[in-house]
Amino acid sequence: MKYLYCLAFVFSIVACSSENSDGSDKSTYSSCSITDSDALFASDRAKDVAQCWDGANIEEKHLAMDWCKKKVTGYMGDEYLIGHSVTYQVASTNCPK
Repeated sequence: MKYLYCLAFVFSIVACSSENSDGSDKSTYSSCSITDSDALFASDRAKDVAQCWDGANIEEKHLAMDWCKKKVTGYMGDEYLIGHSVTYQVASTNCPK
């Protein structure tokens, strides 16, 4: 029985951790990524959805979305002369490596 209490305690500590498995803070939005693209060419769509930016650590979602929009707008302006639509999101985890 004592073993079960210890095991339950360990699981509760792990579950209450304030960090994600990648070290980012669960309570902030840490990254921005493009999730969908309607670019004409498949290679451009693939390049778009591979984009991800780390480093925000913003608590409020609307502020994180503003930061993300700036990142996406900058990317689109640097990469394309004629734009197309993309969808993006913020996440509490860092970008995948």
